[in-house]
Amino acid sequence: MPLRNWRIALPAIGLLIIGVRGVPQDFDREKSAREYVQFLVLQLQQWVNEFPKQFYSASMKPPLDANKIPEAAKTGPAELEDAIKKLADLSTAPDLLSNSAFRLQVGKTLAVIKETNQAMSAQRFPMPLWNSWDQLRSTLNNLARVYNVELLAVLDPPGGGGGGRGGRGGRGPAVATTAATGPVPGGLTGYIVDLSCAKRGKGMWTNAECVARCIRDGDKVVLVTDDGKIYQITNQDKIMPESYGQVVTLLGKTEGDTITVESSK
Repeated sequence: MPLRNWRIALPAIGLLIIGVRGVPQDFDREKSAREYVQFLVLQLQQWVNEFPKQFYSASMKPPLDANKIPEAAKTGPAELEDAIKKLADLSTAPDLLSNSAFRLQVGKTLAVIKETNQAMSAQRFPMPLWNSWDQLRSTLNNLARVYNVELLAVLDPPGGGGGGRGGRGGRGPAVATTAATGPVPGGLTGYIVDLSCAKRGKGMWTNAECVARCIRDGDKVVLVTDDGKIYQITNQDKIMPESYGQVVTLLGKTEGDTITVESSK
């Protein structure tokens, strides 16, 4: 090819290369969603291991009155463990997102623990048990959102003052959400996530593995409240990896949508 023809062809080749580079790589959304569901099930398997034992042990000790706990609430923790095992067995289905058997099992899983959820708001259970339950309930509700199943009500313990990872105070009406988050006296309560996941909706806020991966890739850590408000964190080193995907309360100086963290709980 004559040299003058190369001079014409090179710009065209350059534009072609730029065009190819500008095309985003294929992203398998269905695979990502399926892996997220399987991750939620794995979390449930891990967190449910000790919950029945903790519940039954606590229910036999003061200040709890076992006689005031309904039978359906007493059997709930053991039935929850069995229900989650069935979820794990069904979670290998290739059509997991549209699998009717898995969706039905999600509904059954929430149903067996509904009375226990109500009972835990009626008496003052130990805080470690409350923390375990709040973790389980949050994950169950995230799974329910994926399959459009009725959520468990988020209820505080009698007298407030704790009742979960967010440190919520005051008992209020049932709210279909994973946590009562937002400004609280002396701090802000919300999910610790990366900025990208914060903008992608509640389904990603508890995906700790995804949050950790995004942060390793250079994304910033932020706090997002239950209503979707994002707070920038000035001192990123104050946020520990163990809090990724968790609901925490950050204490510190807040200016607009930015917080300088002094401590967290």
